[in-house]
Amino acid sequence: MSRKVLISLILSSLVVALLAVSPAQAQSRPRRPVLSTLLVNEAPDFASDQLANAWDFAGAGDLPDVVGLTHTRFRNVSPADRGVWKGTADRLGHVRLLQSWMSLPNGRDGEATPINADRYTHISIRMRLTGSSSNRGQLSWFDCGRVAPECRGSQSFQVFQGWHTYNFRIADDGGAGNVDWAGEIRGLVLTPAAAGGQIELDWVRLYRPTNAAVTVRARDNRPGVRLIWDRDLNPGNNTSDNRNWGVISNSRSGTFNTDAMAPAKYFIYSESNGQRSFASAITVNRRPQVRILQPDAIGGADYATTVRRDPWDFSQRSDVEQTRNMTFNIANGTLIGTNTGPTRSDSGFEIAIPDRLPINGSRFTNFSARVFYEGGFSLSGNPGGGMNARLVWITRNGDIRVTEDIVVFPGWNTITIDLDDVPPQRLIEGGARSSLWDGQQIARVRFDAHEDSGTRRFRVDWIRISENDKPVNGRVVVSFRDRAYQRGTTAKIFLDRNGDGAGDRQIGTVNVVNGRNVFRWTVPRSLVGSGEWFVTTELTDPHGARTTTTSTGTVEL
Repeated sequence: MSRKVLISLILSSLVVALLAVSPAQAQSRPRRPVLSTLLVNEAPDFASDQLANAWDFAGAGDLPDVVGLTHTRFRNVSPADRGVWKGTADRLGHVRLLQSWMSLPNGRDGEATPINADRYTHISIRMRLTGSSSNRGQLSWFDCGRVAPECRGSQSFQVFQGWHTYNFRIADDGGAGNVDWAGEIRGLVLTPAAAGGQIELDWVRLYRPTNAAVTVRARDNRPGVRLIWDRDLNPGNNTSDNRNWGVISNSRSGTFNTDAMAPAKYFIYSESNGQRSFASAITVNRRPQVRILQPDAIGGADYATTVRRDPWDFSQRSDVEQTRNMTFNIANGTLIGTNTGPTRSDSGFEIAIPDRLPINGSRFTNFSARVFYEGGFSLSGNPGGGMNARLVWITRNGDIRVTEDIVVFPGWNTITIDLDDVPPQRLIEGGARSSLWDGQQIARVRFDAHEDSGTRRFRVDWIRISENDKPVNGRVVVSFRDRAYQRGTTAKIFLDRNGDGAGDRQIGTVNVVNGRNVFRWTVPRSLVGSGEWFVTTELTDPHGARTTTTSTGTVEL
């Protein structure tokens, strides 16, 4: 027999053998599980809806590493390690997801963005604990303007080793606090493990139940079947240190609560004795995450640019009139200041206002500043504390007003104060009956960046005292950004009289684009002079997920 014929016979035998075993092999792997649906919309989540930034720890801004501010009794914190917040908790170590201080709200403050406890009733925490075998976690909430025992409610839950999703309806334990989960909540604190241990957080979702649980049924008759969810479809890495998988059920059927899960694509398969089935997939569709850029709390045209004809951008020393207990220099368009003696805790600087051009307090009502702080965070009166700013002004009649504290944080802050709409009792230190801003001629304005009795350096990029956003040439500009953009999303634009998100008058519909969206609306004659309006947007993505967002400032028609 020739070599060529022999090779041909061998190849033919291999083909026959392969054809003979392929059907058996195909049948040995179970078919994919049956799911009751393959796509659901993400349940409404507080951080996504109200902060336009989910607590998914994709960025350090979700829960920064600031001792005494965002966490207490934690060490070795990594705020955004590949989408995970990590830290070593000592006994009673906790993280503060939301809080307030009974001061003028600045940044992510529970006074500015309180939690509607009647809407957001459940919480889901994807967490890993190592280093402690028996532990309990606790969720605490606060309904007053500070994290204090007298306005606290709490609920505890059992914590286990490894990665787990802790999901429960929030309800007061009774005896562990005297505040129900109801009304407006201004503070939210998580103690992941009271006894301490190594903590990793994948997500925290404060959500409103919306979708029915997805039913899952395996088509695998082998003994010991269990159902698995997996975010990367790689069972080889399903180890105890991998957060991207979990067990749905230790039997052939179960339910998958998608409301508790972060938006993602999940692969579902059955597994028995290390053998897995083909996978089905279900998508938890991310809802729009919207931030309205204009109108906003900073406002429109500012006094220094339009009246003084020279913005307070600190490109030259003449932007500063005089200082108090501080030194400063100007570099690269920034004021760099340091408090000095004799009273370090009472330092500040006046912005330059020409004597002949006082600020019209009826027109320019919005104060804002971009400020950077070095050092740590503390509100104590000791050196290293005093992380609170204030605004001081003097009218042309010589009357003086000092605001309440503005709590500030290490790093960059954008401070905004509505000097017209904040009630005087809350705006002014001591609870004055009148703010003496609206209707006044303001001759002098001083900004006290902090009250640290030690030495602390800060930088000011700009200061603005602005009027409300207004139409230009009879047209209002609305701009916004969707951080969860999907092609085919549409937006309805509304005027909103009181900022409650209901939307009183629809003024337009736009097709949403990736990045900055701009909508221009011509004001009808019937609404000219109708006063201040918030703007509300209602975005709906191609899968029907809907998010409503209201502007932080108003437009004055």
